[in-house]
Amino acid sequence: MDMRTLPVALIGLLLAGGVSAASAATPPQFSLGLGLDYARGDFGTASTSSYTTIPLTLDWFPSERFSLELTVPFLYQSTITTGYAATTGGVPAAQAYYGGRGMNGSGQSVVVSGSEDQSGLGDITLLPAYNLLLDGEGSPQFGLTCYLKFPTADEDKGLGTGSFDWGPGLTLSKWLGDWQPFAEGRYIFQGASRAETGARDYLLADAGLGYGWSEELYTALFARAGSATFDGMTAPLELRLKTVWGFGENTSTEFYLLKGLSDGSPEYGGGLAFFVGF
Repeated sequence: MDMRTLPVALIGLLLAGGVSAASAATPPQFSLGLGLDYARGDFGTASTSSYTTIPLTLDWFPSERFSLELTVPFLYQSTITTGYAATTGGVPAAQAYYGGRGMNGSGQSVVVSGSEDQSGLGDITLLPAYNLLLDGEGSPQFGLTCYLKFPTADEDKGLGTGSFDWGPGLTLSKWLGDWQPFAEGRYIFQGASRAETGARDYLLADAGLGYGWSEELYTALFARAGSATFDGMTAPLELRLKTVWGFGENTSTEFYLLKGLSDGSPEYGGGLAFFVGF
């Protein structure tokens, strides 16, 4: 099968499974979320970048097996450069981490001093997921995902690559009393992957352990690792702490902190989001 048609076929398969499961399930349920994420780091260069994202997220849960998530982010990034910095047309390494154009691995450096701020709509993403197995006495929860990124961000501002990305993924988790070990990964095919951009197809994965304090409160500690997304970049590696609190019948909040452990990740960051179900 042509790699360009494979994501469409995979998403169609997941949607078909979701519709089939929903026909025998409760009426569709939705969740609307609004968040604020912040991260800062130098990514091993002389450029220090701060990055703020305001994501609007719509989730659809027609059944316990199927879900569909649409995320529309608004981005603001600020970069200050005070010395030698590896660049591709003046674009800092941070933009490669966040899906921008990134470095081309040429090793060229320029002496620059100044700052640059950019803002605008980010790349819209769609993530269908289908659980082949549900968490039970004899099995863990095991599912398939398909990530799809639409090039809605402004490439000229360095907010995106201007290309479609997609990637299949797997999820695995199991409740053992109040504890929940879990892992999730996906392989992303970058539409901008070609020699002149230095973009690479890449792997991204999370693995960690969660604890349910109560039905309303959950905390997880996990590592995020992957392969380099662009030539000349270091592979990302970071540690994250996340808490989910359901403080109302259909209302919840999520909070997380991150600490980068390599030059491929921000030095530090965090985020907060509120969700309302209906």
